[in-house]
Amino acid sequence: MEGFSIVSDKATTQDNASLSVSTPLGKDALILTEFSGTEYVSDLFDFTLVMQSASGAQDLDLSKLVGAHLTVTLVDGAGAKRIIDGLCTRVVQTATSYVADLRPWLWMLGLSSDNRIYQSMTAVDIIKQVFSTLGYSDVKDSTTATYTKRDYCVQYGESCLNFVSRLMEEEGICYFFTHAAGAHTLVLADDSSAFTAVSGVSPVPFLALPPGKDWVDGAHVTACSLEQSVTSGAYQADDYNFTTPSTELKASVTGKSGAPQIYDYPGNYTTKGQGDGFTSIRLAALQAGAKRLTGTSVARGFTAGQKFTLSGHPRSDLNADWVLHSVQHRATYREYDNRFTALPSATTFRPPRRAVAPRIAGTQPAIVVGKSGKEIYTDQYGRVKVQFYWDQQGKNDENSSCWVRVAQGWAGKGWGSFFLPRVGMEVIVSFLDGNPDQPIITGCVYNGTNTTPYTLTDDQTKSTIKSNSSEGGKGFNEIRFEDKADSEEIFVQAQKDMTVLINNSRTTTVDAADDTLTLNKGNRSVTITKGNDTLTISEGNRTSAVSKGNETHSVKGTRGVTVEGAETRTNKDAFSQNVTKDYTLKVDGDITIEASGAVTIKAGKGLTMSSGQAMNISSSAALTAKATSDATLQGMNATVKADTGATLQGGATVTVKGSAQATIDGGGMTTVKGGLIQLN
Repeated sequence: MEGFSIVSDKATTQDNASLSVSTPLGKDALILTEFSGTEYVSDLFDFTLVMQSASGAQDLDLSKLVGAHLTVTLVDGAGAKRIIDGLCTRVVQTATSYVADLRPWLWMLGLSSDNRIYQSMTAVDIIKQVFSTLGYSDVKDSTTATYTKRDYCVQYGESCLNFVSRLMEEEGICYFFTHAAGAHTLVLADDSSAFTAVSGVSPVPFLALPPGKDWVDGAHVTACSLEQSVTSGAYQADDYNFTTPSTELKASVTGKSGAPQIYDYPGNYTTKGQGDGFTSIRLAALQAGAKRLTGTSVARGFTAGQKFTLSGHPRSDLNADWVLHSVQHRATYREYDNRFTALPSATTFRPPRRAVAPRIAGTQPAIVVGKSGKEIYTDQYGRVKVQFYWDQQGKNDENSSCWVRVAQGWAGKGWGSFFLPRVGMEVIVSFLDGNPDQPIITGCVYNGTNTTPYTLTDDQTKSTIKSNSSEGGKGFNEIRFEDKADSEEIFVQAQKDMTVLINNSRTTTVDAADDTLTLNKGNRSVTITKGNDTLTISEGNRTSAVSKGNETHSVKGTRGVTVEGAETRTNKDAFSQNVTKDYTLKVDGDITIEASGAVTIKAGKGLTMSSGQAMNISSSAALTAKATSDATLQGMNATVKADTGATLQGGATVTVKGSAQATIDGGGMTTVKGGLIQLN
């Protein structure tokens, strides 16, 4: 071996060694004698370092190693270097031997977990924010696609590693690491253009090991095999979007006709376009291993996430470009080799879905929140925002969650029941399919702050629907049911107005006791646009009292009143009746008109008084019958009689005439007097 020295397990320096390590303990404090482990695309590398104390020390400070960067350098005979950096996650000391585990900083995310909500962010932005929050910045974003913002994405009860891995797998993003002294960088990729060429040699020649020889130096592929496997050939998914419930969201992609098909529901997407993209990603992930190259090599530069061109293989179709998917390294101070798997470079690698998506099996409490000062905060779908008790970042405002749908007792097209949870209410939240990203409110509950409308257990027989006036809460509407035996009651309160619309009939039956309407202030109006109004009292009295004010009746048609018994009417003030046409009063018995003052009967035209029997006109004082024209008193017999004197006087002429006979008779003396008296 030319160009470097062989380092034995007894060496005290790593100068010019083919295998070396740099640690925080200082140069050559530890001598690397063995190195092994595997690196992957879309998985964590895991290496084991076997080191010896150069000084034979058995009391090195292990705390300086744990959590620190260790950098391994592999050098081939041509002097080409491969650097591998990682964090020491564990170290075991036995005498002068020190064995360390080397893993990426991403591994540390498996030690952290959180319950956290991300809103209006792409998956890539969420991933990078998780890294940044935990203090990791060695990230290179080599993605090329444009990713849709997620309205609501929840990390729930899962490690940060599982969370970011899950997002990458859902979006078809893979990752790998590049290495430098004292650092390693995570590369996010969604296209083969992110895979750079293996350094040191291109193409990489195929060189089978001679019989009996198990190792050669250089950059060769020493053995390889081609694998092809049966995979699912089609992927179909479907989902539902409540904002467009009639829209077909089924998406499917077929790679090979007649091949096994996967059906996935829910697909966790909201549009057909998203579904088409996700099904393509899912099928690509399933078919990623359909064709792969496995083999061994002594090329130290082989790195997961890099590509190489194979040459010189007897099977010509293998002499092509390949992307290294995994590389298992094994090195000692004497030799190096690796085992690798590679995929065709034309294959767009999509990571399989291995991260476990969290599921919430039950329900959770939450508090309804909204904009500052708002008692009600909702959108056009009747959704509300909530603050979960586990959310450490939420500020109890309109940004605490996504809009959350509210289950109602009935929900039709423009009809049903609707009660909107208000800010401050405690609600019970379920999750569709157990998915934390799909919350739905299934009910409201009382608590120590929001107590019941009536005191329990004193009013335990009361049931109610009681609202609260908004904003300010100075009143309420209520429908209350009292079910206490012998005190049953339905109580209705309208804080202001009450409107009832009945499109057909209304029937109200009171079997016993009273029906009372009290109008404390205001007017009462009953309008019958077309139809009749009937009030029937089968037994009992009816009283109408106007304590202060007037009563007016207006009837445009006829009005009839029938009273089978006596009717008494008392007016304590004047009484007037105005009839614009004829007025007829018919009485089967007698009519008596009695007035404490004068009685005046006045007719604009004639006045006729007729009696079937005798008619008497009597006056306690004078009686005057006067006409401005002729006055006639006529009967079978006409008698004018006065207890003292009787006078017939005409301003010009007085005529007493009988067709047969006329008699003027004075019991004592009869006087006939005139300027001229003619007796014939």
